[in-house]
Amino acid sequence: MSFCAIASNADTLSINIEKHALKKGDTLFFDCAYKYDNPSKSKITLNVVIENIEKTKQWKFRYPLMNGASAPGIIIGDAIPDGKYAVTFLLQNDFLRLKGKIKDYSPNSKGLNYLLLAKNKDSYIGFLNPGNSGYFTTPKMIFEDTARIVFSEIGRKNQSLFIDLETYLDSTYTPIAQITEFITIGNIAQQVNGAVNENYKFDISDNKQFTLNQVNVKSVLKKKIELFDETYASGMFKFGYPTIFDGIEGTQIGNATDIFSFLQGRIAGLKVARDMMGTYTLKWHESNVDVYLDEFKVDNEMASYVNTNDIAMIKVFSPMGGGPTGNGTIAIYTKRGAYYTENSTRKYNFEVIGYAPEIAIWN
Repeated sequence: MSFCAIASNADTLSINIEKHALKKGDTLFFDCAYKYDNPSKSKITLNVVIENIEKTKQWKFRYPLMNGASAPGIIIGDAIPDGKYAVTFLLQNDFLRLKGKIKDYSPNSKGLNYLLLAKNKDSYIGFLNPGNSGYFTTPKMIFEDTARIVFSEIGRKNQSLFIDLETYLDSTYTPIAQITEFITIGNIAQQVNGAVNENYKFDISDNKQFTLNQVNVKSVLKKKIELFDETYASGMFKFGYPTIFDGIEGTQIGNATDIFSFLQGRIAGLKVARDMMGTYTLKWHESNVDVYLDEFKVDNEMASYVNTNDIAMIKVFSPMGGGPTGNGTIAIYTKRGAYYTENSTRKYNFEVIGYAPEIAIWN
């Protein structure tokens, strides 16, 4: 069944849902088609907000709408209760990009480099030339799930940037088109398009911003570094037999010039060499060494630019230490959450929420 909404005199949005009655484990497939006249609308964002009819729970997904078309799927997880749900499709006349303000920015600065580290993707490097007041906007970007973006000032090795950053898509917006459809999960007696739906109305003011879950550390029985490791290490980084260095309560990491000068001579078998240009080479008994920043793979140069005072933990896995790769691995974790000092003079490393994958899971 297809529904159509008028976006402007010339633009129309239509949504076609494959089936409205589903059960757990099924995939909610839908086609979004947007006809537009203005070329500036060729790359915008489709927001999908799902609510139960009682309006007590809400789930959000967002997708890139390229050239007026998107056809993703949402797998219905086992945790979703049987019932009737409203699925609202909203077009946002913007795309994923970031805007920021650099505190105490010098007009004489040569500008910023940024490195975007997307999960399961290659890294993206870009250049920004902020205005004299320190404001900047990144180009439009596309990545799934979350990514980490790290800014560095050109010509300055020691990171001292303090940036207030926000995502355009997370700001309040007025949709340029909107359609609500209804689906059922499980065995529900009412018809999907029956009179019971007439009382439902989507309220965009209840459409809360995209946020990451906050972690509250309550235990006082373990060391802070142990709690940090339990909270932020994931996947293969959680296992094995690493050597762990504490940057939360310890001071040795923060006193080092960079991460590799700190590690030099501290790990048996790890060879740290630096050439005349200041470039580091890492070897573990002649084998390569992989470096990760907050569990995103980075090159040695990028890791060396991280201010050591911002490092909470370093986990070093030997090639035989059961780490995330078959090589030796250095995993660097920056301070965040309860371990981040609000009055810090530096803020240049951010986690950013991107788009939902083409096939997402609704839990």
